[in-house]
Amino acid sequence: MTNYSIKKSKLKNIIQPCGITEINCNMSTIIELFSNNPHSKGIILTHNSKYYGFLSARAIITIMNEENLIHAREQNPLTKLPGNSMIEKYLTEVSANKNSYILCYFDLDNFKAFNDAYGFRSGDRAIQLFADIMRKNLSVEFFKAHIGGDDFFAATECKDENQEAYIKSLFKIVQKFSDDARELYSNEDKKRGCIISSDREGNKKEFPLLSVSASVLVVRSQTEKRGIDILNAIFSSQKKVAKKESSHISLSCML
Repeated sequence: MTNYSIKKSKLKNIIQPCGITEINCNMSTIIELFSNNPHSKGIILTHNSKYYGFLSARAIITIMNEENLIHAREQNPLTKLPGNSMIEKYLTEVSANKNSYILCYFDLDNFKAFNDAYGFRSGDRAIQLFADIMRKNLSVEFFKAHIGGDDFFAATECKDENQEAYIKSLFKIVQKFSDDARELYSNEDKKRGCIISSDREGNKKEFPLLSVSASVLVVRSQTEKRGIDILNAIFSSQKKVAKKESSHISLSCML
């Protein structure tokens, strides 16, 4: 009995708790597991619930540093949000698994007219304003990115019970930007409710104040055809629908 107790005590001293995850999970999950276990020596990797290998703390830290460098390199210089490479990487993950997601394509309305009338600096302020609104009003679960110009992207993995709340938060951004963007205009234009600027043919006309259109796409866990080309095709058609809606919002769901 004494020998058993001694062996048990020695074994307890050398065993270290470790996070466990499947080999196919994304790096963000591994980094989160490691961050939540600061004294861990690494992460145990499994495949079909069987031991597959071990990722050491040193290897994880190296990967984290590389991820940070890639993230910094891919950031949009104006908004400091992830750019197209990171968006493509995210959509690749959406295409590769069977989880539920909410994806949203944002496109600022009447931006060219505003930029022409008020200049590039004011145009940059409008873009930074929208980026800040996304950061402050979308929860940490959301991936937030800047496609380029006046186009933005936001997405999150979600469970059915959270879907409505996430969609509402996207809708609120549309109204928030319309309200806040008014402060970018002169008092005269605010009172008029529009600006006088040239269209693409050079003709003078009235343009409404800045707003944003949101094309929201729900990808269900049952959705099988979810390739990047399919997602892009849906967004291409739905963003036109959103711009025609009085709410500036289109909502669609993949079967």
